Amino acid sequence: MTLHSGATLTWLDLTSADRDKVRRVLDLFKEKGTVDELGLGTLRDLLADTLFPGTSVLHTRLRYVLFIPWIYQHLESRVGKLSNVDDEARALEIRLIGALKTREPSGAGIIGVEAHEELRRLPSSVYWAALARWGIFAPGQSQGWYHRHFRRLASQREQTAADDPGLTWTKTPTWHLHLPRPPTGFLEKTTFALTREEAVFVQQTLETRVQGSLLGQLAAQVPPSIRGAANLWDVPEAWKLPPNIRLTVELARRFSLHVEGAALLYNLLLAEKRQALQGQQTGKDADLIDSYRQDLSTWAEVEAAEESFDHEALWTLAARQGVRLRPPQKAFLKTWTEQVAENGPARIADSDSARDLLTRREISLKGARARVKNVNRLLDWSGRTGVGRMGFRWSQVRRLLMDLQDGLAA
Repeated sequence: MTLHSGATLTWLDLTSADRDKVRRVLDLFKEKGTVDELGLGTLRDLLADTLFPGTSVLHTRLRYVLFIPWIYQHLESRVGKLSNVDDEARALEIRLIGALKTREPSGAGIIGVEAHEELRRLPSSVYWAALARWGIFAPGQSQGWYHRHFRRLASQREQTAADDPGLTWTKTPTWHLHLPRPPTGFLEKTTFALTREEAVFVQQTLETRVQGSLLGQLAAQVPPSIRGAANLWDVPEAWKLPPNIRLTVELARRFSLHVEGAALLYNLLLAEKRQALQGQQTGKDADLIDSYRQDLSTWAEVEAAEESFDHEALWTLAARQGVRLRPPQKAFLKTWTEQVAENGPARIADSDSARDLLTRREISLKGARARVKNVNRLLDWSGRTGVGRMGFRWSQVRRLLMDLQDGLAA
């Protein structure tokens, strides 16, 4: 597969594991309110993966990490009668949609509630990284790998060693040994509400598998403050955790603020260009210009009260996590930080060098499709692109933690 600056995909001969990775990459572009116009997605996801391992912007409710194993355990129990595991698993996942609708009439959080039989992205593929990372799928491999080895794994049974009748041994289990049993008839009617047993299992799994992350620490205590926290750094308990986690939380908070200015300036640039192109001094673009200048002024006041952003801390985190960052991306962020420091946040809106930096960055990423040079794309611009603080999947994680908290109180 190759991903070109023109946002086209070319598929070559991929393994199933490769396809799983590609799907996860594409998921990153679906995060609401976060269009990666300036190529900062890798850094955003580095922080999100460190804070919340195994999570995705497509996660809706926590009980899916149990529904999926239960469906596959059902298939494993009748492996001799299966003709095609892909088709059989899909049929049961589609059936789960109807089962959830019987007890969750609003449809909120149900994956495929509208598409139903036409659903292309099944819950299992959405949650598979979590199942593997959190140790619920014991082999820790891709879903494609599991399907290829399904019959062998399903047929594994406790065996007796031939040379010692008193010795038994078991091969690596497919699913976590303490996975709770599914409720009777869950494929007929069910809900997202976790039982206490299920919640304790998930909590203990997260504590064991992602203990050194913010996710693992919050799962261990699930503080009530998560419900009212608009941002992950608004959770008071996050600042009382071990130093390495606190430092990552602070790095995420500071990075989110620092690059918000770049997104605002980029949008201001587009509004000014389109206004000049159309030769209008009033109207929608004039209002946008005023709005973005005010937003930049507000941002500058907050940014000026902070210490200079330490981009080296991001490089160190990436190295520790085994993430390779591209030199142009590192150079862009480093230069943006220098521009903010040299000009001062209050003057960044009118800095020719900062404007040139953003212009060159978009062109380097998109080529002829860059809005700063493509008239048609500029005219089609919605007026708001990539604006807002990065959330690092907090809205999804908060919903998962709320489900956990409710289950523990059941």
